[in-house]
Amino acid sequence: MSRSAMVLASVLLATACGRGDVAPASSTTGAVSGTENRARPSAAATQATSVSPAPSAPSTTTPDAAAGAGSPGAAREAPDDPRIEEIRKKYAEIQADKGLKTSELRMACPADEGRAEIRLHQKNNAVSKAELKDIAAGDAGSTYQFYYDNGQLIFALNDAMPFGDVTATRLLQRRYYYHQGSPILCTRKSVEGPGDQVESLLHKAPNEPHDCSFAPKVQRLASVVLKGAAATDELKKLLCPQPPR
Repeated sequence: MSRSAMVLASVLLATACGRGDVAPASSTTGAVSGTENRARPSAAATQATSVSPAPSAPSTTTPDAAAGAGSPGAAREAPDDPRIEEIRKKYAEIQADKGLKTSELRMACPADEGRAEIRLHQKNNAVSKAELKDIAAGDAGSTYQFYYDNGQLIFALNDAMPFGDVTATRLLQRRYYYHQGSPILCTRKSVEGPGDQVESLLHKAPNEPHDCSFAPKVQRLASVVLKGAAATDELKKLLCPQPPR
């Protein structure tokens, strides 16, 4: 082969090696151990995934803004979907309603293998909002906030309790939007950082689309919690470790 031919072949080979699809960006999706099996998105755990239950002081922000999703990334979650906007509007109305009456109840699992705290916010004997703090043995767990319209779940926010250590704490948060009994949008965000900064990091993190595989379990929890004290036994079946058969 002539020298010119060899040079040409080398150029073509180098050009071919420079082409090809760029590998998709990967993302970390750490799960909270010991919580998925207890019907908590990790609660995964609790907004306590450890963001504590929603502040009692009413807010007029949307579901995204309330959880720190006011970033451009969050705004791209469900563009031009009137159902999502309607859910956010209803959420804001519930948060701003100062006439809600609050009641609380507690539940303990057998053998101290976990416990739950429930707070119901009602108006005219109808629950508009419910908070569930699911605490497993060892203080793992998660918190949920459920929002209802005429007794039907429309939005749920789930936070995992912080896990890790002081220098590397992780928080996981998930959101579920429902329309006529079915999930129509599910998102999540997960951050890791110093313990005294991780909540701020979560507030700034964008929401990412997430599969809705856990949405039916969240909806089941919301349905049971709605019944209050009358559903204690049913709630134990969902949250407490069950003895082997």
